Amino acid sequence: MYEQHFNFTAPPFSIAPNPRYVYLSPQYREALAHLLYGISIGGGFVVLTGEVGTGKTTLCRCLMEQLPEDVDIALIFNPRLNARELLASICDELKISNPGEKTSIRRLIDLLNHHLMDTHARGRRTIVLIDEAQNLSYDVLEQIRLLTNLETNVSKLLQIILVGQPELNTLLARPNLRQLSQRITARYHLLPLSLAETGAYISRRLAVSGVTRKIFSRLAVGKIHRLSGGIPRLLNLICDRSLLGAYTLGKLEVGSGIVRKAAKEILPPSRNQPARMAFGLIAAIALMSLATGLYFDKEAFRPHLMGFLDATPLKHTDKQPDKKEVNTKRADESPSGDGSPPQGIKATSAAATDFMTLISATDLTREAAFARLFSVWGSNGPEGANDECLFAKQNNLRCLSSNGGISLLSKLDHPAILEFMLPDGSNRYATVIGLQGQKCWLGMGKSNHSLDLTEMLPYWRGNFTLLWKPPGDTSGILKLGKSNEAVRWIRLQLNEPAAPGKETLFDDRLQHAIMGFQRNNSLLPDGEVGPMTMIQLLKASPDYMWPSLAKTKD
Repeated sequence: MYEQHFNFTAPPFSIAPNPRYVYLSPQYREALAHLLYGISIGGGFVVLTGEVGTGKTTLCRCLMEQLPEDVDIALIFNPRLNARELLASICDELKISNPGEKTSIRRLIDLLNHHLMDTHARGRRTIVLIDEAQNLSYDVLEQIRLLTNLETNVSKLLQIILVGQPELNTLLARPNLRQLSQRITARYHLLPLSLAETGAYISRRLAVSGVTRKIFSRLAVGKIHRLSGGIPRLLNLICDRSLLGAYTLGKLEVGSGIVRKAAKEILPPSRNQPARMAFGLIAAIALMSLATGLYFDKEAFRPHLMGFLDATPLKHTDKQPDKKEVNTKRADESPSGDGSPPQGIKATSAAATDFMTLISATDLTREAAFARLFSVWGSNGPEGANDECLFAKQNNLRCLSSNGGISLLSKLDHPAILEFMLPDGSNRYATVIGLQGQKCWLGMGKSNHSLDLTEMLPYWRGNFTLLWKPPGDTSGILKLGKSNEAVRWIRLQLNEPAAPGKETLFDDRLQHAIMGFQRNNSLLPDGEVGPMTMIQLLKASPDYMWPSLAKTKD
């Protein structure tokens, strides 16, 4: 309807997963690299996860366009099948003739195995891609795992790509699926777009549709990012309706007012109302502060803050760490961006040493990596402990494990343990202690090594474990209805007032403020404070001290 008004050659914000419109943000490129690497080594499972609307299906279409010519692929978009139905669907996709609905599972597997042996003999590879894989039942997943047992003496005959929502990771983490999890050769978790990526995403889609001039104002882009939470599908819906609104008003530019009205029409109240309330509240507080020339008296709050942020001494520590060895960063400091190692890190460049040789060392165990991680935080670590994360909790630290890849690790900005997989299937562990742009610094054994990410990524699964320091005795997820001292601390960080006597209660107003904070920090705006949100709140506090991956000011 509005294409002629703006001179578009095609609708720019269709929600159809068209690879032509894909915006290859840094994390999309990284996700694509992980998937292509997993395919290149052959066999096993490749896992791609992300929230609804983050572009998983679009990325898969982009992946399919880059597959080598010698690859056959079977696409399964309806995972709500039993084991026999799934096998029959795979056979249909690969054009394997079978007797029909009464064919047994054993017969289908025999037919599939015969086909795979034939294609392998002709130098071809076969991939099965299953979308919405979080809906697969245990029986079906177990049958899929057994399919990866189809092999010759030297190679696997079938590779599986599982694509799904975050619940898929929870499903694969079940003890009864550990055999499947151990066969995952690459995985990646897509995050929402940042504010800068949102602007680039909109410009990209407009350009593909034939318009390079500015249509959305800077304030409009910011409003779109806040209301959508950086989720591409919601971005498309809001942008499309905003263009329609501008067309009906006879305007050639979309302002924030048009965006706000468009979002109100298409988004449920739970997505747009909290954002408006939280943003309005924060803006009002900021304006009042500017008018008086004072934000708030931090000294008045310091007793409360220090009560949360002062850590109890770590056990097994004989001495305080040398300040040169701990790259501690305040929240008001920023990276230098000059590409030099973080303060106190002496590293050997990997350019002179083959990374494969480095990572093959047999002493790069998980226990050794944890010892190094604890040393960065000023502790000798849990000697002989079976549960490092339990030891961390006993010493006022917490573990956070994720498979969000380098984008999430950079955002969290905490040293972490990385798990690497060698070509023979064995695992090695190293501790990332510095990260800037395309450079990283790994603690491997007693040495530090600097290298380009391109050298490391092919061997890294994308998963990591880091340590962080909570504000006081924080445990579990803080959400609506919870009441404890950590809620008071959160209120102070967000300048969120409370009714007298309700300072420790997680109420509706605090939930709305949390959702606004999450949107502004490209987090899932669910209104709950889990580890991801808490770490970003801590980083915004001037009193939080942590070993940073980025170089701090001298």
